Amino acid sequence: MTTGPTGPTGPTGPTGPTGTIHDLGYKRYAGARLASSTRWAVIARHQISLAWKTWWRFKAALGLSVITLCITGGMMVFASDRKSSLGWAQGVAMQLIDTALPESIIWFCRSGFLVSLTIGATVVASDVQSGAFTFYFARSVRPRDYVIGKLVGLCALVWLVVGAGPLVIAGLRLGVADSGDQVARLLPILPKTLAIGVIATLAYAAVPLGCSALFQNRRQALAAWAAYYLIFGGMVYVLGHVASPSIAALDLPRAVQAVAYHLFDIQYRGRDPAIPLGAALGSLAAHVGVTIALVAYQVSRAQKTGVGGAS
Repeated sequence: MTTGPTGPTGPTGPTGPTGTIHDLGYKRYAGARLASSTRWAVIARHQISLAWKTWWRFKAALGLSVITLCITGGMMVFASDRKSSLGWAQGVAMQLIDTALPESIIWFCRSGFLVSLTIGATVVASDVQSGAFTFYFARSVRPRDYVIGKLVGLCALVWLVVGAGPLVIAGLRLGVADSGDQVARLLPILPKTLAIGVIATLAYAAVPLGCSALFQNRRQALAAWAAYYLIFGGMVYVLGHVASPSIAALDLPRAVQAVAYHLFDIQYRGRDPAIPLGAALGSLAAHVGVTIALVAYQVSRAQKTGVGGAS
């Protein structure tokens, strides 16, 4: 080995470092810094934008909800236009106008279930499977920011499907009223419809989100949620016919429909178990409370066993 002007050399040339470091012009971030209390809003916006990108994730369910809205509203307007010329069937037309809204709730719930399948039931499991928690917690995202952000994002999506349509129908019911006095009497249907929409939104956003936190594989989470909603829900609904009607309140769509029936004073038909209002509200509250607590626990545990994050 010989010594050259730039250092030791061998048979094949210089043996020292050959890389060159260039100044890339790094500058510190000088933009606006958001408070840590707004991190959940960033996660919520990301959840909404991700769901809106492809038609099958959210737009298909929204389209089904719009179809339900158009059919229900069309029936209401048709009955309102023909009630004066129906003679003996005028009472039937009035009954159709008054019951169209609560009867349509079960169909909006079906749209909510479609959203839960394509989005809600796989949120946490997909993040675990793809390693997204490393991204979140490496950037000091707290578990409560993640839970609140995902829940708010899902609630916004679900409300557009299960809450906005009934509210439009309620406004249409006021629009087809015969007089100003009737409008004044019908005004309470607006807060009632809003309450039903909020209840349905929480049920179809929180419960599948909790189911997704039980598994680390998105397919397993999706299968578990579908089995719980369809198989278990169908079993308790049938059991409510032969045992106590309160058992049928464990079926989420029937519990939401029961709340709508009681708020609008609709009589149960012979083929449906008469679910008490207390049982329906208790079931929905238990579902939402348990699943939110489950998501918070699972996310907190993932943070502590992962790369870490803020407290």
